[in-house]
Amino acid sequence: MTEDAKIYDPRNLIGDALAMEGLTVEEHRSIFFDWAFGLKEPERAAASAAALAAIYRTEATADHPMIALLEQAARGAAPARGRTGRRRKAMRQDNA
Repeated sequence: MTEDAKIYDPRNLIGDALAMEGLTVEEHRSIFFDWAFGLKEPERAAASAAALAAIYRTEATADHPMIALLEQAARGAAPARGRTGRRRKAMRQDNA
């Protein structure tokens, strides 16, 4: 593990997942979420994922499921959440 990788992946979860063979996409996703939930600064998850993707992406890992997960997280692939309940009703009343 490089010193740069230690900054973003101190437990080496992502590095280990990239080295393991035979894991399913679901297993990679589980490891990814374990990494993400363990971040000291979760608000920087997208930036950390982008940094790890840049560190670990090589010609050999370009099609790896973990690289795909990191790149999706870097792009903010989480679904957008809208206003619900009372807040949505209040917005409709204000716009009426």
